Order: sequence, then C-alpha cells, then structure tokens
Amino acid sequence: MAVLTGLAIALAVAPVTVVVPSVKAKATQIREPITFTIPAGQCPDLPVAVDGTGDSFSVIDERIDKNGVDHVEIDNIVTGTATDSDGATYGFNYHNHTSLDIPAGGFPFQASVTDHFNLNGKGKANHMHVGFVVRVTFTSPADPGTFEFVNERGNSFFCDPI
Repeated sequence: MAVLTGLAIALAVAPVTVVVPSVKAKATQIREPITFTIPAGQCPDLPVAVDGTGDSFSVIDERIDKNGVDHVEIDNIVTGTATDSDGATYGFNYHNHTSLDIPAGGFPFQASVTDHFNLNGKGKANHMHVGFVVRVTFTSPADPGTFEFVNERGNSFFCDPI
C-alpha cells in the first residue's frame, strides 16, 4: 500500500513539472492524523485485528536543476498507538522515503522507495516488522511501471496498513 502512496505522489508531481532552469528549491510540509485497521487474517503473522491512530508528518523537497531535471524527495513519518481485538496495546512507527529524478521531458523516470512499518507491544502482534526497498521505472504516462525489488522484510503488501 505504501509504495502505491509514494508512487501516487510521484505521478501527481510528474505531469506538473515545468522546465525553468533557475527555479529555487521548495519544501512542502504536511501534517495530518491517520487511522488504520489491519483485519484479522489479512496479514499471515497477525492472528488478531489491529486498529491504530497516529500523526503523519510529510516533507516534500523539490528542486529543478539547470538541465530541467526535477529532483523530488518525499519523506513520510507516522507514529502512534494501536489496539488489537484482544485489547492489547502497541506503539507503531512507519517511514517512507521516495526519491524521483524526473527529466524535463517527463519520461522515462525512476522512483526509488524505501518503506517500513513496525508494531511493538504486549499482544499477539508484538514485533511485527515489515518493509521493502523497490526501484520503479516509468516509460510513459500509461506505463504501470517496471518494479525491481531490492529487498523485502515480512509481508509488507498485506501487513503494512499505511
């Protein structure tokens, strides 16, 4: 799920790229509350349902270099608490870092995504740690991308709720 969030931001940034050689760097900060639910059985390592709430903080740094390449760095950190269906409580943390270098023509470009989610507490979901590193290449707006998984820990596509 998280890789899709990072890539959705990337795709939203790509079409609005403007080639202006002397554009200064800009940073955007976004704070927002988040909630999530991981249903029991969705994650192979999770025998209980887990509901969480937390605070998300994202920073998007963007600069266009003298060649018109749009360099975008997106960092998202989320921390909070969760409770499972047995009443056990947990703390969680999530981090996603996405890097994009989008040429002046828009395509092709690559995205590099590092993502992890950790859940720690006293219940049956204790020490759930999932994450991945992936590189994605987009050759056109219609291209869903070529994914190259560098590594994966746990079952991040079913267990990472953010």
